[in-house]
Amino acid sequence: MDMTERVNELIFICERMIEILNKENEALEAQTPHVLMETMVEKDKMSRLYERHTRAVSQNAAELKKVDEDLQTHLKEVSREMDKLVEINARMLKLHMDLNRRVLERFADVAQKLTPHSGTYNAAANVGVKAEATAPISLNESL
Repeated sequence: MDMTERVNELIFICERMIEILNKENEALEAQTPHVLMETMVEKDKMSRLYERHTRAVSQNAAELKKVDEDLQTHLKEVSREMDKLVEINARMLKLHMDLNRRVLERFADVAQKLTPHSGTYNAAANVGVKAEATAPISLNESL
């Protein structure tokens, strides 16, 4: 593939990723998970294409220098914009995942506290929740 074509495709990929990331970031702010599911597949495909094209461009740096300077400049601009959106997206996704993890941990704690126990005793004579890790032990003196 000609380097100019590859750069044009890379610009298209970056512009499409910018659209997808903007849509996904807005969905994260609005807390609309169905929109996230819509963007996930296309974002995955576009990121793979981006990786493949950037690898090919970096392997042919001498050819890249022959590409029109305006095209190179435009590629740098859209790449920077996409990088900023990727950082924002990663930060927002991490925040939402941490929040969801904390909520699930709280539910697990409540469920554990509400679960009925057999009433076994532990070494400190605690019954129930505080003794949950102990197993009942009996001593057979006839042995």
